[in-house]
This record gives sequence, structure tokens and C-alpha cells, in this order.
Amino acid sequence: MKESKTNSRPKNKLGYIDPTVAGIDIGSKLIHVSIPNKDGGVNVIEYETTTPDLLKIAKDLKKAGVTKGVMEATGVYWIPLFETLESKEFSIQPILVDAKSVKNVPGRKTDVIDCQWIQTLYSNGLLRAAFRPARDRLPLREYVRARNSLIRDRQKVLNKIEKALQLMNVKLSTAVADIAGLSGMAIIRAIVAGKTDPKHLASLRHKSCKKQPKVFINALTGHYRPHLVFILKLELDQYDYLYEQLNQLDEQILNELEKLPTVMDEPLPLRDKDKGDDGRYKTARKPKKNQCTFDIRTKLWEKSGVDLGSIVGISDLSSLTIFAELGGTDMRSWASEKEFSSWLRLCPGNNISGGKRRKCKHRASVNAVSQTLRMSAVSCKNSKSGIGSFIRRICGRTDKPKGIKAGAHRLAIILYQMCKYGATYVEKGEARRNREHDKRIRKSLEKRAKELGLKLVLAE
Repeated sequence: MKESKTNSRPKNKLGYIDPTVAGIDIGSKLIHVSIPNKDGGVNVIEYETTTPDLLKIAKDLKKAGVTKGVMEATGVYWIPLFETLESKEFSIQPILVDAKSVKNVPGRKTDVIDCQWIQTLYSNGLLRAAFRPARDRLPLREYVRARNSLIRDRQKVLNKIEKALQLMNVKLSTAVADIAGLSGMAIIRAIVAGKTDPKHLASLRHKSCKKQPKVFINALTGHYRPHLVFILKLELDQYDYLYEQLNQLDEQILNELEKLPTVMDEPLPLRDKDKGDDGRYKTARKPKKNQCTFDIRTKLWEKSGVDLGSIVGISDLSSLTIFAELGGTDMRSWASEKEFSSWLRLCPGNNISGGKRRKCKHRASVNAVSQTLRMSAVSCKNSKSGIGSFIRRICGRTDKPKGIKAGAHRLAIILYQMCKYGATYVEKGEARRNREHDKRIRKSLEKRAKELGLKLVLAE
């Protein structure tokens, strides 16, 4: 740990500086901290990013009477300092702000000025703290994020397996719907084991396959060159390794969920689509991809008392992602459903100039909850639900991306109300939604006709 460099600055002329707030500019190698001094000015101190320096930053802030350390989100470099400040040893409130909200005057950007600028903006109430779950809920979020990343990596490996088969001119994907299914994986493992007879490979297909054996024989007749079979074996080994890692992550996720207090002892309520299911065909159904090794919906119901899986379009894995990203079902961080939708960037922003509302561009978002709700809206677009009808109506009026965004916004409102008020989701159905929509249109037309001095008469 090198000796820290101190740069004293006079009192800031841009505005009031809260003596309990410190501005922090974080980089990969250096950290600059603006600490208020007794003379009304600030001392800008330069530190390194090693753990001893992080502890020294916390001690210097504690000694100066600072209670809040404001920093901008810069990659993952802010996380070690954030966790150091919020530890019980120092109890300094770390505040993370959006880097897009911290913009300096062009031509005057330096690390020394940046930390003071962050300090000035927050002291004058111009910055808002970003949302971050409680410290004890972070492991669950990291496990779920790692699991989603492994699923994406496994899909890349499946693409490489498909490429190796195509190089052999083996058209397995034309014979089976999914090469990662029971039939596909049985045939691929047989090829890796050295069995290349098309008739034998075709006999390995599952009994539920509808295509004739001749289709499989023609598709599995190829050029099984040794180097391509070896590459296929390497990709298959990687696929199996990722599958084993997914199982290990499932165990860790289940352990983290078990640590949470149980708030609901009542059995899980039946969803509308499950009420007519007597369970006779449950074993014959095709297992869903990427499912966890435990019952997610039941476990989340026990730990939160909210059945997110009852919302149309939201799967069990989507429920787990939402629960992990929000740190549970506590919505106290957002005052209303509008504020929650704005945080998800599922509603348009304001761009008003000269009293006129100008066109507002879509704000890009990497929020995992927002992306999950968008995917859920895509899945329920063609359903016979009320939300599906709503999405189709918006898509027909504008375009598909805006319709999906509107559907995700509707799902976010339902999610907020269920988590905050403990409400139960009740599916209205497509017919009822259409009747309500027609009723609103009729009311609007009657109002417009009255303004024009006309009378609306219903056709017989």
C-alpha cells in the first residue's frame, strides 16, 4: 500500500456541500475520494484499489465524520468498496448512482474533479440512489445470475455440436425437434462411442418420435470422419460439464432459499390452467428445458406468500429470477407502481420543450427484471388471456416491439400489486377484456358525439 496523495481544494463555488457526504471516483487502479474538511473546503485523496487501501478509505471517512459515501457504477470495481463501507465495522452508508446521471462539463473531466462533482450533485439533491437488495439476499441473486449465464453457455455448446454434425452431413436436426432431447442425445452419445451404422442409430430414437425410421436413417447417413467425431466428443463433454454445474448451482440456490424464513404454511393455490388437470397425463408431458431440480413455485410460495407463477406468461424460472433480483417481494423501495415501471424503463420518459411534448427515444435497459418481463410478454402474446389480447391490440396499432413493451408494463403493474398488497392474480380472459375494451370505445364515442351536438344510435 503506497502513501495516499492529498490535494486540498477550496470551498466549492457550485453549491452546498453536505459535510457528511464524500464523493468517490472509482477506477481499475486508482480511487479518488473528496472528503469535506473543517474549513468548508474538501480534501481530494488518491488511493489504490487493494484491500488495505479500501480499509484505509473507510477509516479516513469515519475519522472525518462522513456518514455517506457516494460513488458511480463503474463496471464491478465499485462492489468491493461498497461492501467495505457497509460492513458493521464502519457502518458508512454507501450510495450507488447511475453513471449517466453524473456528467461533467466537456473539457474539464479529471478524476479529481469527478469525485467533487459527484459530491456536489448529491449534496444538492440532484442524484438518486440506485436499488440494491439487502446484503443477505445478494448470494441468491449471484447464484441465479450465474445459472442464467450457464444456460446461455450451454446453448452455445449445443450450437457447436450442431455445427460438428453438419460438417459430417448428419441432419439430426431435421429428424428431431431438439437435438438436446432424449432421442437426440442418445444418438449423439452413440456416435461419440464409435457407432456409425444409420440403422442402429435410428433404433435409438425414443418411442414417442412420430417420424418414420426411414427419415432417421437418411438423416443419419453421413461422413463420420475421426477428427470430426473427436471434436463432437469434446463439445459433448463440455455440455455434460455445464449440466453438472447447473445441478450444483441448483443445490446452492435451494440452500439460500431454505435460509429465508417461512411465511406461508398453506398449500399452494391452484392456477386457472391447473384446475382442470387431474394429473393423469403429467408424466407423459415433455419436461421443460433448463428447469431446476426442485419445485421453484412451491418454495417461493412458502418464502414469500406470493404466487408469481400464477401470472400468465411468467414461468417458474422467471419467478425465481424476479425474486432474486428484487431480493424478495418487498416493494418499499418504490412508492408506486409508476415509479416501479419507471425503474424498469417500461414507460416513456418526459421530453417537453416550449410546452410541447417531443418524441422520446426508447431508453435502453439491462435490468434483468425488465428483460424477464419482456420475455414473459412475448410468451403470452398468442395466449387466450386478457394480457395476450391487450398485446395483440397494441401490436396491431403500432408495431411488435412497442406491443411487447406495453405488455411487459402491464405485467410489471400486476407484479407490483401482488407483491405490495398480497393480491391474488385472477385471469379475466380474452372475451371479458375485449368487452371492457369495446365498452370504453363506446363511452368515448358517446362523449365525442355529445360535444359535436350529435346522438349516437346503436344499430339493430
